[in-house]
Order: sequence, then C-alpha cells, then structure tokens
Amino acid sequence: MRLYLGYPLSYSPKGSFKLKDNFLSEVNCDYSQVPVEVKRKLLSLLENLTEKDYLFLNGVSYDGADILEFSLFPLEGFGLREVVLPGYLYGKSTYLVRELLKRIFKRKVSVLYDFNFFGENTIVLNVGYTKSSVSLGGRLLSVIPVGEFHLVDTLGNYLFNRTIGELGISNARLRKEGMRGVLLDNSRASAARILFRRTSILSVPQLEYEREISDSEVERVLSPVIGSARYGDEVRSPFDFSTAFVKSLYTYEEVFGERMRVSEIFVVGRLSWPFVRYLKSLFPVPIYEFSGEEFLELPVKISSSKPEFRVFYLEKSVQRWRGLDLEPEEVSLNLLRHYFNKKDMRGVKIIEELVKLGSSDDSFVYELLNIVRRCSTLNRTELAYLNASISALSRLDLKDNLFSKVLKELEDKAFNWQLPFETKMNILYFCHRHKEKLKETSLAIFPYLMLTFIRERKISEGERNFVRTVAESFFKG
Repeated sequence: MRLYLGYPLSYSPKGSFKLKDNFLSEVNCDYSQVPVEVKRKLLSLLENLTEKDYLFLNGVSYDGADILEFSLFPLEGFGLREVVLPGYLYGKSTYLVRELLKRIFKRKVSVLYDFNFFGENTIVLNVGYTKSSVSLGGRLLSVIPVGEFHLVDTLGNYLFNRTIGELGISNARLRKEGMRGVLLDNSRASAARILFRRTSILSVPQLEYEREISDSEVERVLSPVIGSARYGDEVRSPFDFSTAFVKSLYTYEEVFGERMRVSEIFVVGRLSWPFVRYLKSLFPVPIYEFSGEEFLELPVKISSSKPEFRVFYLEKSVQRWRGLDLEPEEVSLNLLRHYFNKKDMRGVKIIEELVKLGSSDDSFVYELLNIVRRCSTLNRTELAYLNASISALSRLDLKDNLFSKVLKELEDKAFNWQLPFETKMNILYFCHRHKEKLKETSLAIFPYLMLTFIRERKISEGERNFVRTVAESFFKG
C-alpha cells in the first residue's frame, strides 16, 4: 500500500484524511474549540516536523514529530510499504517521517518524493501551507517560503485595511471596542472564500459593509507574494515567489551545465490557481493540477536523485547619486535626454533642478514618462532615474490628458515588486497627492496593499507612519 502525506489532504487507498483531524481525534479535542494560533500550527505541521515544544494544548506540550505520530495512529493496521512526501520535506523532516513509520508500522517503509514520479523536461511545483518546492527533471532545486497561508493572509489583511479605511474607522477605536481581532479574522475568512472561488463578495455584517471583489483586484493584491519575474530577467536575490522560482531555474543551468527544457508542468496543492496563472505567463506548455491522490497510482520514474540547493541573499539597499553639480546651461531637456541615453547620473540632477524651477510643460512630463517606461532593470543608474522621475511627477501639476498617461505607467511600476522600497514610497506619495482622482482606479488598491507589505519590513517609524497616514486618509479626502 502507498500513502501520500500532503497539505491540506493526505491520501491512502482507503480515502483522504487530514492530519490535523486525526491528531485532534486522538487527543479528544474539538477543532472549533482550538485557539487560532494552535489551528495555524496544526495546518503548518508538515513544514515544522523538526520543531520542539511546537504546540501546547490542554496542558500538554507536543513536538512536531509527536503530532504527526498521533496523526498516523489510525493507519496503524494498514499494510503500508511506500510513502510519498512533498519535496519541501526533504532533509531532516524525511528522517523523522521514516523513523516514525518504522515505529508505527513495525517495518521499514520506503520514502519517495513528488519529484520521483516525473522525468526530464518536467517541472513539479508542490504548494504547501507555508512552503513550496520546485523540482525539474526529477531533481529538487529549491524550497520557497511561500504557500497557501501567505496568499490568504495578504488578501485578508488588505481587505481589512481597505474596509476600515473606506469607512473612516481607526485601528485604535477597533482595539478599544475589542473588535479589531474579530474583523481581521472575518477578513481572512472572506479572503479564503474568495481565493477558493466560493464567493466574490466581501461581507462585513458587523460594519454593515459589502463589496464585490473582482479577479483583477485579487491579482493585484497577490502581486507582492507571487511577483512577476520572467525567465531571462536579471534576478540578484529572491524576495517573492517569482524571483525565487526563476532563480531556481537558473540554478539548474548553472549546476548541470545544460540548457533547461520544459515540456510540461505539474502543480500539486489546493490553492494552485495563482501559481498556475503565473506559470502560464512564463511557459507555453501544458500545466496539470494535482490534488496529491494521483501519486497513489503513478509509477516511479526516478527512484533517487540528489537535490541541488542554493542560498541567496536579498540586496535591500540601492546606492544613490551624490555630489553632482551642474552649470545653469546644463539644465535642459535635451541634455536630460542625452544623459539618460548615456546612463550618466547627471541627468538625475537635471530632473531635480527642473522641478525646482517649476517646469511642468508637456514636453517635460513626456520626457519623464519616457524615462519611467524605459527603466525596467534593477541597475543602480536606472533606479536613480526611475525614482527621480516618479518623485517629479508626484510634485507637478498634471493636465488631465497627461494624468491618464502617467497613471498607466505608475500602475505598471506600483505592482512590480522587484522595484525597491524607495520606489514604492514615491508612488505612494503620488497616490497621496492625487487621491481624489485615483479612487476609481486600480491604484486605489496600492495604499492598503502597502500596509500589508510593510508588516515585516525593517523600516523607520516615520516611513511606517507615512504609509498608515496615506492609507487612512485615502477615502476621507
């Protein structure tokens, strides 16, 4: 008999089951009575098997491995011979699983991985609760710290922030009334229903608030998690799913010294459609979605394969131009165009000087738009030009016919999360300056999405307060 252990469902020939349900049944505990933090730990059990004192419930402390052992007790009488694991359990977690199986089933049980069932030219993505694994050609390449939880959490936090922002309710008031946690949980529950396509309506009965959430809004909100990196882009260090995924593919070519070929992609997991949508934009190949049950019948193609891992570090800071002095005759559009084409940093200084001089004619705006449009890489010079141009556009009085053109370019940049935090703050200032014109556009999403984006970033309190202020005032003005 073969067993597949995965999230949210595991499968045996007897049917599907949830590890958390088996565990709670064994310890005689009702899931509805379990605290939210304990629920999250049970959902992320597979990714935390090595954790000690992982969960405290009814006066008893459990390690991650303890919980899994309790979860597998109901299968004790099965004639188990093989277990299939998601790729993200490779390593110490696999050792724990193997030892548990030996203890429970009183025999050695063979352990296989999802990537053992696919051969050359096949990508396998297994989406877990907090982690996802990527394999290519039967080789595990990377484990990415992005999973179902991050999608639900990001959308839920955004829905909460936008709702109270539109209604003009402060976080301080909600905390005082004891309602903040209730509304936040309600928003996350609504986010899950929306992401699983059960509804498109956000309903907050406590506030008598209801709104339809479009697919395009959801896609924008998930962009900081999914990303938009393409195969062929320069990726210095991963910081969202797309950059980590693309970096994994580069790792394959670097390690194995051969050009990557992809003929098909398999995505395993429950909340797979955001990843499938991204992968379809990346590769014109068939993409198949698996629940995990399919592994019970699939033949093994590669019985063993040595994984290849790489550790990357995110480059968080960008050097800025300093000490550039210009003569008065150098402050002109012609020289700005010349310096930009030559990637000479003096053009950045020209932009600053033209704004100080109060230049807001159409030709200057068009030149700034051209720079924003053409700045598509992450090198130091283009980022300096991009930030200076967005900052300038935020400070100019834009005519209506030019505003729509500026809006289109900034929408593209706002949801490109490869760009640094400084660029985001410049776009946020643009939103603050022109909030009356932006309320019915996709940039209306941006201030509230930034509140979610900054939660785990190390930024100054002044920057954090600015983001909060813009979001809270966006629909008040």
